[in-house]
Amino acid sequence: MKKVIPFLCAATIVGAPFSAYAQEVTELKQSAEVNETVTDSDQTDGELIEEETPEIEQVKELTLGVVIQRGIENSRNLTVLQFNLEAMKSQILDTKSSQGDVSSNIRNLEKKMEALKEERDRLSDTSEIIMNELEQRRVNDALGALTNQINSLETAVKQLETGEVQLQLQGEEAKEGVRLMLTSSYTNLLTLQQQIAFAKKSIQSASQEVNKAQRLLEYGVGTKEEIRQAQLIQTNLEKQLEELEKNYNHTVATLCFDIGVSYNPDIVIQPIKYEVANNQKPENYSSLIDNTYKVKRAQNSLKSAITAYDDSYGNYELAQRDYEVKAAKETVALTKETIETAVEQMYHNEELTYFAYEEALRKLDNVKKDLKVLETKFKVGVVTKYDYEKALTQFDQAELNVYSASIQNYLIQQSIQAFEKGYVQ
Repeated sequence: MKKVIPFLCAATIVGAPFSAYAQEVTELKQSAEVNETVTDSDQTDGELIEEETPEIEQVKELTLGVVIQRGIENSRNLTVLQFNLEAMKSQILDTKSSQGDVSSNIRNLEKKMEALKEERDRLSDTSEIIMNELEQRRVNDALGALTNQINSLETAVKQLETGEVQLQLQGEEAKEGVRLMLTSSYTNLLTLQQQIAFAKKSIQSASQEVNKAQRLLEYGVGTKEEIRQAQLIQTNLEKQLEELEKNYNHTVATLCFDIGVSYNPDIVIQPIKYEVANNQKPENYSSLIDNTYKVKRAQNSLKSAITAYDDSYGNYELAQRDYEVKAAKETVALTKETIETAVEQMYHNEELTYFAYEEALRKLDNVKKDLKVLETKFKVGVVTKYDYEKALTQFDQAELNVYSASIQNYLIQQSIQAFEKGYVQ
């Protein structure tokens, strides 16, 4: 079964094209500004400001809902994405403001040009006419430069808005990734709790095996090798329990760090309510694929490439932009194909986990029947207490198998729900 793996979202915010446009915007804004006022920020000389370390909250118990809420609020990657999104919005506003300044300058120059033309019609002196025409040329050159400038600013705004959309999609996608990662960690803790409880019972049963082998040796019907083998089994089980407890404590520590609470090895992990399901795969889920964040981001990149192509000049630049558009289209198609394969595997895994759950239930039912027979024999003295308790251990193992299979099915259901919301690993 394809296990849900933790998603640690990397903060890949904006690509190189957006960074390049950001630099271009800054240069254009500087050239568009007529008057610039520089205000020196206040400096505090010789003073060190000590930041107080926030106290980590201590909690005694956790639920899955609380873990997800805290995890999203505490995610540094999501915080970085949000900061960059706010910075992008601010840059868009600044660039649009520069557009307004340039547009205002263009209108002023156009008025000046009209005034010069009207003045030219009234002039009769040759030298004055020459001076007027020279001034018209200078104004016309300035208008041309400002027109190019505002076109560049418009292109920059389009690219920045594309970057803004990408950041928004990344943020939404990251939230769903955090939810799945924390759900996986939480259910892992629940499974480990069950495994630890079963391991402790198994050790008790193994200890009884050692005692039995020792008594048989005392009665002259056993061997030292049988004792050694029984002790070896008990030792291996104790090591397995130690490993399970280490894994549990490590997972608790990681989860506490992810959600911003103080580590507490005795923290209570509340159980979750869920139903095992075998959902039918939709006959046509192309619309769901189109709605995924990965496809949306690929389509947004394609839109940006088309915009860059439309704003290109010259054969060389047009050819370059044309290749970029083709590459972006291919990326969209490839992304859809990759997601379709992943979705097919996801529904197949759900089917496998459901069948595994049903098989575990069938075996549990058989163990229950055998145990009921043994219980009757034990009550009438036909079966020893040792054999009956050994059968109880088999029953505990069968119950653990049912629980583990149901949890695996639950995780696949969560992946399917995430896909329906637009998230695919």
